[in-house]
Amino acid sequence: MSIKAKIYEQRKDGWIAKDEDLESYLRSMSTAPSFVFAESDILKGNQPSSTSLHYMLEEFYQMPNDIWSKVHWESNGYYGCSDGRDEDFGRHDTWFRFLVKQLFEKPGKKFPQDYDYDWDKLGFFTTWKKAGRKCMLCLDCPEDLVQGMRKTLDTASPDHFVVDPYAFHQVAIRGIVNLYDKSIWRIRDVVRTVEKTRPKARKPEVDYDHLHEAARHVIHSTETLQVSTQLLEQMIMRQRDRVSWLPNIPEEEMVCMRQIGDNLMFYHGMIHAFKCRSESMQARHQNEIQLAFNTVAQYHSHVAAIDSAAMKVIAALTAAFLPATFVSAIFSMSFFNNGGDNGTSAGGGGGGGSSDGASGGNDEGWSLSDKFWIYWAFAVPLTVATIVLLAFSKQIMRRLNMI
Repeated sequence: MSIKAKIYEQRKDGWIAKDEDLESYLRSMSTAPSFVFAESDILKGNQPSSTSLHYMLEEFYQMPNDIWSKVHWESNGYYGCSDGRDEDFGRHDTWFRFLVKQLFEKPGKKFPQDYDYDWDKLGFFTTWKKAGRKCMLCLDCPEDLVQGMRKTLDTASPDHFVVDPYAFHQVAIRGIVNLYDKSIWRIRDVVRTVEKTRPKARKPEVDYDHLHEAARHVIHSTETLQVSTQLLEQMIMRQRDRVSWLPNIPEEEMVCMRQIGDNLMFYHGMIHAFKCRSESMQARHQNEIQLAFNTVAQYHSHVAAIDSAAMKVIAALTAAFLPATFVSAIFSMSFFNNGGDNGTSAGGGGGGGSSDGASGGNDEGWSLSDKFWIYWAFAVPLTVATIVLLAFSKQIMRRLNMI
């Protein structure tokens, strides 16, 4: 099964671009420094149709034969290398992977209020021998990365690629730095939108789904940048070790190698700065989440306090009228007979009074019993005592060690 590839190859007059079948290129004997860009759709997994191409790539780049497994293809990053032995002395092969999360606008929507995302899963494989093949295979690179690397090649020193295999790496890392720059600022726009649209109304309305999604993107960004920083540290250390191991290096080549190492250190510093920014954004976004929760909790606490105050008023009114109601109920019972001179029954005409008085059969119509003062004599003191108890209930309970 063939894979179409875009190839940038170094010539005396600069870099030329050509389209070629990947398998055909691997079979060629070209020793010119080359960058090969291809898609990995049919390489993933261990499909029988791609077995022969797997073998060719493993032989060409000396990559591990388990590199096609799901564990490697789903990894968030790795770096590995190997040196040639005996007849291949001086050969150096590497394989590494970077992940970058990119947010982008939805069709017909406005960014950053509404957006979608995708992963750039970048795979790189290099083989280098001073008197042999010098090539980097770049898998699944987005078009802006390809174009960025192509522009870098126009200004790169051609001597670097024939002196140090990590000259290829500095070109790829520079393009990856640009991808991370684009990614981190897009995520920053989302976080900044959250900060600018925090609820300020008396009744806060928080979009918790949006907060959760934004937090997920920031966490992913921090994770990938942490991994990338570690990968670059390994790459820089390996490049330095290789320089120290090579015997009798001409001064001109040593200068080139040191320059390449310095370039890798520079890009490492940039990615480390992106990681610090991502960690800062993560902390800022976490503050927004806590503020949203606290604002909503404070609002509901305020509402609950208002409801509680209203219930206290209702309870106080109920308690104030309760003694009078109690006394009235007691005197309305049939256990009392308060018939006076006018023959009327006290306590509201209870069942124990005269039926003639209860029916108001006398000529005077409605009359008031001279015993009516008894009701007030009991109701007023009880009501006052109840209000006093309500007013000093907390102090009384503290004295009794009840609270």
